Formats: sequence, structure tokens, C-alpha cells
Amino acid sequence: MTWYGTEISAATATEGLRDRNMEVFKHLYLTYSEDLFLLAYRWVKDESLAKDLVHNLFVHLWEKGASLTITGNVRHYLFRAVTNRAINELKRQSRHVSEDILQWQADPASLYETADYILLQKEIIHLVQGLAPRCKEIFLLSRVQGLEPSEIAEKLNITLNTVYFQLSVALKHLRLHLLGEKKTGK
Repeated sequence: MTWYGTEISAATATEGLRDRNMEVFKHLYLTYSEDLFLLAYRWVKDESLAKDLVHNLFVHLWEKGASLTITGNVRHYLFRAVTNRAINELKRQSRHVSEDILQWQADPASLYETADYILLQKEIIHLVQGLAPRCKEIFLLSRVQGLEPSEIAEKLNITLNTVYFQLSVALKHLRLHLLGEKKTGK
């Protein structure tokens, strides 16, 4: 009784699974497992997870075969079963991600850190507005755009020493206002 590569009827599959007929089970596995894997992979985009979904489907067929009734086309039944498993897995993963996001939002320490960071950024932007135009331009090129001092000097057609001097002026200004450092003779 070898049918590998051919369709079997729903009645034969149902009866074979109920009787734990190894030939029927082997036929289902050899005929459909590769196509089921490809379908599962299309859904979950993860090779290992797709293999697990197909494996778990066949474990389910073997363990629960006595209580299953396959109606209609066996191929459609199996494809629907693996599709449902893939969708359920995606929903489970989505819930897990949503719970992680909610947990992060519920963490007051991270909210306070984020709020403090935003407030600090606003304060720095406000203080930078008080710098001389060229000093402000050099500071923004360095700290916001991430340019190296040599790149700033080349871009603005000024000396490297001028860039370093203007950056030190800007940083002293920020330290004075942010940290409340007193002006010294230095």
C-alpha cells in the first residue's frame, strides 16, 4: 500500500490516522511536508520556525488522529492547518512585542530619563542661540552634524586653531549656564 507522491482521499487519511497506520502517516509526511514548509515559511519568514510549525502539525496529526475528521481535499486541510498555526504564531509574537512595549512604557525610570534628555536638549538649543553666529555655526557642525574639526575648518575656510578656539568658547558658555560654573580667570 504505497501511494507516495499521489493524493489520497480524506476518508483514507482520516481512517489511517485513527488507526495510527504508519503507511498513511508516512505518505502524508512525504507527500506534503515540503510544500507545507514552504507555505509556513512564506508566513513567518523564519526557516527554523517554519520547520517547527510543520513538525508540530504532524505531531498533532499523530497524537490527535483518533479524534480528527478530514473532510474535502487532504492537501487543502493540511494547508489550512499550517496556515492557521502560522497566523497564531504571528499573533503570539505580536502580543509578546506589544507586552514588551507596554512594559517599557510602564517603567517610570526610562520615562524620566527620556524626559530629562529632552529637556536638556531643549536647554542646550536655547543656550546655543546665545552664541555668536560663527561660534554657533562651528558648534552645530561639530556636535549636531558630527563633523571633525579639520572638516569644519575646510568647509568654512578657516584655520584649525579657530575651530578649536570657537568650540572651547561654546563649551565654556554651555558649562557656565548648565552647570552654574563660575567664571574664573582661566
